[in-house]
Amino acid sequence: MAQRSGLVDDRRFAVNRAESLARRGVGDAGIVADLERRGVMATDIHDVLGLLEPETSRAMAIIEVRGRNSRSVRHLAAKGFSEETIEKIVADMGGDAVGCEGFI
Repeated sequence: MAQRSGLVDDRRFAVNRAESLARRGVGDAGIVADLERRGVMATDIHDVLGLLEPETSRAMAIIEVRGRNSRSVRHLAAKGFSEETIEKIVADMGGDAVGCEGFI
């Protein structure tokens, strides 16, 4: 019955879309915004976020590739990473953060 009403397909869509966005470097807020625009229910969005690699881990992977600098930090903000995650990343970078002094 659930499959006929589209509930199973909607959830599968939400999982696939969120995983795709996460792989492309989008933060949780960006994923939520995208799924909301596409009509995914809030409860499904919350559940789907719990299935993803933690946002902080994804952000750190991006920083490692892009470099430890203010431009990379601005990139995270533009891609929908939370302020809390960005502050944690900048704090973790410590002395390695080039030009990030004003971010925390």
